[in-house]
Amino acid sequence: MMYFLSVILIGTTYPIFLEVLIEEKISIGPPFYYKLLVPFLIPFLIFMAIGPKIKWIKDKFKKIRIYQIIFLVISFLIAYLIINKTSSQYLFTTVLIVGAFYLFFNTLRDFLRKDSKLSQNISHFGFSIFILSILFNGIFSNEISANMKIGDEIKFNKGLIKFKKIEIYKEQNYESIIASFEIEDEKKNIITLNPEIRIYNQPAIFTSEADIKSSIFTDKFLVMSLLKGEDYFNVRYQNKPFMLWIWISISLVAFGGLISFVKKIK
Repeated sequence: MMYFLSVILIGTTYPIFLEVLIEEKISIGPPFYYKLLVPFLIPFLIFMAIGPKIKWIKDKFKKIRIYQIIFLVISFLIAYLIINKTSSQYLFTTVLIVGAFYLFFNTLRDFLRKDSKLSQNISHFGFSIFILSILFNGIFSNEISANMKIGDEIKFNKGLIKFKKIEIYKEQNYESIIASFEIEDEKKNIITLNPEIRIYNQPAIFTSEADIKSSIFTDKFLVMSLLKGEDYFNVRYQNKPFMLWIWISISLVAFGGLISFVKKIK
């Protein structure tokens, strides 16, 4: 766990120190984390799935249960279908999806065993959902950025963004510009998003307030900013799936740890 935290810390702080010391700007993206985290995370997921079932001193690793093979085959098939549909560029993504689904299926089965540990099962189940949610968020999320004025329409991924209107309100220390956008998806479902721009008086500061519509499977974000001297606004729309499930999975991991802690102090 300390290794994972160290990699994230280095990836976050290294660009800042580099800019301060030698005035060189770099960006550390997903490839950095894939190369350093995934090779350790994959066996970690596998051991979480099979470790609780092994008697480490007595077992001779000769027993291969049929359900483990079935779970592994199903995990490979699901990973193949997902990667084939999305054309992911990272081989590690496929293997990571297999490991996460393998842990997911094994943990589901463990819930039905009478001799299994409830706290451990909840934490492992939450961790598998955590990894899958992050992976699906990265694979299936999409974003569009464009300059729009009132009345404009932009197509994206078989959907449509319509800039309907703006309303201006005077507040005590700032002016509020609230826009109305209609987002239509490929199934003709329509939602309305109302991002806001606030123009403060003293000092003169512009802030952009995003509007978010959350559901159990996806979050939709829309934010806009002013373009000086023009009637256009810069509009950025994002569709982020499984955001809620990241928080649910973290809660499950914490809840499993809490149950284990309470049992130990009794």
